[in-house]
Amino acid sequence: MPSRYLLLLATLVTGCARLDPGPPPVDVEALSVVIADLQLGQSLVAEIPIVIRDSMQGLYYDSILAEHDLTRQEFDSIMWRVRAEPQWVDSLYSRAGAVIATRMAADD
Repeated sequence: MPSRYLLLLATLVTGCARLDPGPPPVDVEALSVVIADLQLGQSLVAEIPIVIRDSMQGLYYDSILAEHDLTRQEFDSIMWRVRAEPQWVDSLYSRAGAVIATRMAADD
């Protein structure tokens, strides 16, 4: 008998769950360019000797964010909101990957 109530409760909870989180709270197109730049900057830093890598990584990070008129705190706040929904994160990083692929194709 209790298993029926558990099944009913599970059905009600999943039936009321919102599967579509709606649009992201930020401009994903613009943010995907920032993410792409950060990923490309990080790949450059990976080539730097370990002795100076950490300081260079922070420098690249802040420099790239400044190019997009963002502070580290603003970027972290934006990302905190985007990370609330896996679909938004997936969309953001898929678009960032497309930006990187387009740039790499243009370099060839």
